[in-house]
Amino acid sequence: MLLAVALAVAAPDDELARAAATREVLDLGLDAFSGLAPESDGRAAWQLGDCALAPAAAPLLGSACSPAPGLRWEVRPTALVEVGDGTPDGASGDQRAGWASVRAGARGAMYFGPMVLRAAPSLGLDVVPGVEPVARLDDVWLGYDSGGAWVGVGRQDRWMGPGRSGTLLLSDNAEAPWMVNSGLDGRLPGVLRHAGRFRAEVGVGVLTEPRADVSLPGALMMDLRWMPHPVIEIGLNRLALFGGEGRPAPDLGQLLVPSEPHVEDDPDKLLPDQNELASFVVRANLPLQKWLGGPFGHVSGWWEYGGEDMIVQDDLGFDLPSLAGIGNQYGAEVAMGPVVVSGEYTQLMDDYFRWYVGHRVYHEGFTQNGRVMGHYGGPDSETWAGRVSVSGDAWRVRATGDRVRRVAVIDVQGDNVNTLATEELQLRGGLDVDVLWRGAWLGGGYSLTAIEGANFTAGNDRIEHRVVLALRAGPRWAGGR
Repeated sequence: MLLAVALAVAAPDDELARAAATREVLDLGLDAFSGLAPESDGRAAWQLGDCALAPAAAPLLGSACSPAPGLRWEVRPTALVEVGDGTPDGASGDQRAGWASVRAGARGAMYFGPMVLRAAPSLGLDVVPGVEPVARLDDVWLGYDSGGAWVGVGRQDRWMGPGRSGTLLLSDNAEAPWMVNSGLDGRLPGVLRHAGRFRAEVGVGVLTEPRADVSLPGALMMDLRWMPHPVIEIGLNRLALFGGEGRPAPDLGQLLVPSEPHVEDDPDKLLPDQNELASFVVRANLPLQKWLGGPFGHVSGWWEYGGEDMIVQDDLGFDLPSLAGIGNQYGAEVAMGPVVVSGEYTQLMDDYFRWYVGHRVYHEGFTQNGRVMGHYGGPDSETWAGRVSVSGDAWRVRATGDRVRRVAVIDVQGDNVNTLATEELQLRGGLDVDVLWRGAWLGGGYSLTAIEGANFTAGNDRIEHRVVLALRAGPRWAGGR
């Protein structure tokens, strides 16, 4: 049961195993942080050494559950067939272009003591029309993971925050950046352990996908969390772009603490510059199952308050960086018996600052291949999202829906923001079914999307369909010595 701590926080609950573990963690009020990196699965296996959790969650862990020394490995095949003209969000940047897409791959992991190697390669075809081959490596990580500390290198989706539909800074909506990351997770020694659980992680890497502004910009990720009690979580997140091909890098002090976030008197854009995102996160959870028993589950609420860009304010005689271009995400969830209902509102529509894009040097901002690295709503958007799921030990049926309003900003002059006359409005509903059958994890779904003013063009209205059949995790092949 305790290993559910890792599963719950490693990624959003859009997969059956993670959803089952997330439910268990919140119902029982375990001290699990929200939205950590994928290696959390393996890390908690070493740290907690317990795999007695919901049956739906167990197939994802496999060899990570065994604390036995020596070499251990596992491989699980994956497959996907998708038909329709809809474009998926939250697919690690996989555009799945055209009217049909096919993917075949595997999830593999190898453990040797505290050393971990994890990879998820896939090959496929997109029918566009015409057939285009696709090769992907969405997840690969090699590192040292002792339980309370880790260091490694690779690329992996991150989910920095408690949001269900997305997070403001980093999610699985775009290609994950290549990074070297290191962190600590646990309690302080001695009497200080009563201060709660802490987590700190830093990662530095590069955005390798082609860009039209600055090629190969550096990326810095910082994530600080504190859980003084299992009912409350507080976090500070930061994501920055710097340097890049043909660009000078800022000095180390300025990179770590951006005390001069705006470059003045540099019309030729020759001086070092940084593009910044940061957010404050708070999540509260009432574990009703733990307190009351019976059919009660949990009641949770969360808030992420973020800024696109920074300004310097004078506080008591000190120049301190502060958030500008404010964005917000509010969410709530209620679980009772087999039913979980959640709703979320995300607002990324500032009057002056552009979320994700439009920086004076890094025009494409926090995107990879045109997809935003944070919330799928993207720049100048307002999103309502909800979901209702009903689940058992080895199955789940989930209905989802969202409404996304987008505005096209074409020019900002002083305090005047000029936009196109037509807004884009997207309404989407979907139904997904996941089943655990003979050790294989199967999924299927359908979504229907209605778009008004597509591409901000009056009268450009359309309906999109999307049908998905997936082998999310097939039979387990494993071994060791």
